[in-house]
Amino acid sequence: MTRRDPPALSRRSALRVGAAAGLGLAVPSVARTAAARADDADVAADATAATELTVATRNLGLGANLFSLFLVESVQDLARTVGDLYVDIERSAPTERMRAVAGELARTRPDVVGVQEAALVRTDDVGDGGAGGPDAETVAFDFLADLTAALDAEGEPYEVLQVTTNADAEFPGAVDGDEIDVRLTDRDAVLVRADADVHVDDTSSGTFEEALTVPVGDDRTFRVDRGYGLVDATVRGASLTVVNTHLESVSERVRGAQAEELAAAIEPLDGPTVLLGDLNDGPAFEGGAYEMLSDGLTDAWASTRDGDGHTCCRATTLDGPGSMKTRVDHVLVGTGLASTDAWLVGADAESRLTATVDGESRTLWPSDHAGVVATLRTGASADADAKAATGTEAPAAEITRTGTIDGEAIGADGAEVGDPGTGTSAGTPPAERSTDPGDAPNGSADAATDAEAGDGGSAGADGSVTASDAPGFGPLIGALGVLGGAAGLARRRRGDD
Repeated sequence: MTRRDPPALSRRSALRVGAAAGLGLAVPSVARTAAARADDADVAADATAATELTVATRNLGLGANLFSLFLVESVQDLARTVGDLYVDIERSAPTERMRAVAGELARTRPDVVGVQEAALVRTDDVGDGGAGGPDAETVAFDFLADLTAALDAEGEPYEVLQVTTNADAEFPGAVDGDEIDVRLTDRDAVLVRADADVHVDDTSSGTFEEALTVPVGDDRTFRVDRGYGLVDATVRGASLTVVNTHLESVSERVRGAQAEELAAAIEPLDGPTVLLGDLNDGPAFEGGAYEMLSDGLTDAWASTRDGDGHTCCRATTLDGPGSMKTRVDHVLVGTGLASTDAWLVGADAESRLTATVDGESRTLWPSDHAGVVATLRTGASADADAKAATGTEAPAAEITRTGTIDGEAIGADGAEVGDPGTGTSAGTPPAERSTDPGDAPNGSADAATDAEAGDGGSAGADGSVTASDAPGFGPLIGALGVLGGAAGLARRRRGDD
């Protein structure tokens, strides 16, 4: 992977130049005629030229159930609960899990990867509960650093191109009898394989105007931003914009508004675009974030697979049954791109890892989500391929089914419409083939679906705010009202206010 100095053009102008030069001209089409092959001058104008690339999206999974924060009623409860969550993250063996994810990426070798919930957990022994804002700096767990180190060890190094910071909050905690502050920072990132023929032109990020706002007492509100990352690149001669995001999980209204903003940001892009991310929404529900975004983009899974493709969610502690009942992780492609195949990683029994934590051997899933890998084709023929994809049989790969659907729908996540009740269908390449014997319903704790968000966001006529079984940092957002109130009470008791 090489990085070019940004051209002396605006980002949009650079994309227009790439589009005008012709997409996908680096690899000649195998369908060219003999006359065309003999005339090198015509190669650059060959309308059927195409470039193949592989992309992936992977939610790394925090490893703790943040819904317990909804139950906090006092400063003492807050410290105990935060301490328990810290221990849960530790027991989820983040370093070992990132090694497992690195193994997936080393086997499938995507050119570009979008990751979500790349958590950064830091501590401070001052014990002020982050009253002056998040300031803890001692790193306890860094999922992104662990992942890139593991990829280096696999001999498949990846470079982090762009990082989007979402929630960043600090709370008082009690761990092993010691009072500490625990700072949780949620990040999304775009990575590129170091030896991929990818030239990076520009990276940027955007923050959604719409965000969940949470009352924190004393007539104050806390706004929790989410956003998206953009990478403009040239992949084997073809222009490409990669977008990576993780939409709101707690409020359907906010999630829908964020999807609308994202669609508006993607629509004017001139070149081929691929959207990677956890949308916290899927094709089972009409009028949601997925439907809004897929109206202008093509679902790589749906266009190449007949199976459910469920990617979410296992128990947040990662040691429960492997059943997944929703599809919220997506690869969506725009004009000038066609999906040729898609499969899941981290979905089958062989994905599990064994880690020793505090002398205890634990069998864990790498994440509460499965990842999605897709192969794409760029070029003038891509649009025709995309239109024909739904009627074309996907390349042979074993389809493994895991879990069952119990019909329960939580928020905008649930069993797919019309599904007869079978579990996850995961098309896997040879290196990932296995059969997962687990067929129990999702083992995660029930969501606190009626937590008040204070922003009017709702998932139903009753006005309740909803969340999926395991939305990672989502409950952190919904819990900030409780935490803010508790922190304010603590400050008043100390006489700080």
